[in-house]
Amino acid sequence: MTAKECMLTRRSTRAFKPDSVDKALLEQIAEAGLYAPSAMNEQPWTFTVVSNKEKLAAINEAVKKYFASTGDEHLSSRAADKNYCCYYGAPVLIIVSCDKESRYPVEDASCALQNMFLCAHELGLGSCWINQLGGKACDYPAVRELLNSLGIPSSDKVYGCAAIGYIKTETETKPRRGTVKYVD
Repeated sequence: MTAKECMLTRRSTRAFKPDSVDKALLEQIAEAGLYAPSAMNEQPWTFTVVSNKEKLAAINEAVKKYFASTGDEHLSSRAADKNYCCYYGAPVLIIVSCDKESRYPVEDASCALQNMFLCAHELGLGSCWINQLGGKACDYPAVRELLNSLGIPSSDKVYGCAAIGYIKTETETKPRRGTVKYVD
């Protein structure tokens, strides 16, 4: 497929098959992330690829603990839902973190994630942006302890994650919205 076809046909996946993803495919996806543009070519990211089922379950439980602590009704209901899974049951979660002192970590991580999403699509895999480990959750003690155990230093903050796996249920294509203005 062409690059444009890849961009126009990729959709977020929220229903994954439990099948494991070959490491060679994950290496290609991570490599695509490494080749993303970054501000001033800083390349501040670390990609932590998690495919261990127990560690994935621990991530979900830590996120649910954080949700329960927020006092937010919507997040609390997710925390109480025994079927809630913050990564939609994908067999792989790629955590993108950057040093908190990097210049443009949100932008850099976003570019890396987009490259990974497009590469996954080209390889016949589904993907979805996962944001539950970022923001304030990253500093919540149960989440931070888990991140540290995965080798993500406390000097890093999570700016997004990619759920990766084989698609169980295709996502319906919807018309795109937005405004395009041309100024001559």
